[in-house]
Amino acid sequence: MFNIKIYDLILILISFLYVNTSISSTIVSHKAYYDLEFLANEAPSLVDGGNGKASFLLEKQCKGWALKETFAITFKLNNNDNSKNFSIFSSFEDFSAKNFSFEHLDKNDFEKEMFYSGYVQKNKNNLNGIIFDKNNKKITFNDDILFPTEHLEILLENAKNNVNFHTAKVFFGSDQENLVKIVSTFIGKKINTFVSLENDLLKKQVWPIQLSFYDLNQKNPDPKTKVIAYVDESGIAHSYTVDYGSYKMKGKLTSIEKVKKLKC
Repeated sequence: MFNIKIYDLILILISFLYVNTSISSTIVSHKAYYDLEFLANEAPSLVDGGNGKASFLLEKQCKGWALKETFAITFKLNNNDNSKNFSIFSSFEDFSAKNFSFEHLDKNDFEKEMFYSGYVQKNKNNLNGIIFDKNNKKITFNDDILFPTEHLEILLENAKNNVNFHTAKVFFGSDQENLVKIVSTFIGKKINTFVSLENDLLKKQVWPIQLSFYDLNQKNPDPKTKVIAYVDESGIAHSYTVDYGSYKMKGKLTSIEKVKKLKC
C-alpha cells in the first residue's frame, strides 16, 4: 500500500520553531506560509514529482505556546497516478515544559483517514500519558526526554555560543508509531538569508541547522529522515529541505504575518 508520511515534515518543523520563556524576548508569535517543491529522486521511489503548500501558526498564549501546522501536497506517482495528501498537527506546551498535548489529522487518497490526540506529563525522567484513538493506549517513557520547546532552546543557545553538535531524545507526538525521536544536530555558522521577503519579523542572517532523525529503537545506523533548515534568531525557518532517502521536499517561505499578542 502506498504511504506518504506527511507527519515526518511536521515533526521536523516543530523542533525548529518552538520556543521557551527564557528566550521569548527574541521570539515572536507568527504565522508563516511555505511553498513545497519535490526535488529529483536520488533512488528508486514511487514518487516522481509533486508540490504543495504549508502554513505554520505559533502563538504565545497565557500559559504556554500553541502550534498549528497545515500541509496540503499533491504527489505525482510513477504509475501516472496522483496522491493528494492533507495533514493538520496541533499541539500545546506549557511554559514549564512539563505538560504537552497534541492532535493529528492525516488524509490521503490511498489510506483511511487517521486521527488521534493525546497528552503527556513529565516528572524528571518519567514521561506518562495517553493516546486517544479507538484503543486509548497508555504511554510511558523512562528516560531523559525533551519536549520540542526545550530542544529548540538548547539549539539556539548552542548556535549563539558556537557549539556545533548536539544529540537528544525528543517527544514530538506527530508520528503515532514513533512518538520519541533521537535527533542529532549540527549547527553551522551564520550566513545571509536566501529569502528576499521584506518583513520586519525576518532577520537578515540565519543559521544552517542540519538534523538527523532516528527512531528510538532502530538498529540501522542511517537516519530515517534528514533535514537542513535555515533558522533566524526569531525562531523562523526561512527555508528547509527534507531528505527521505528516496526523495526530497523543499519548503520556501513565501509570506509571514505577526500574530497579535493575547491579553492575559
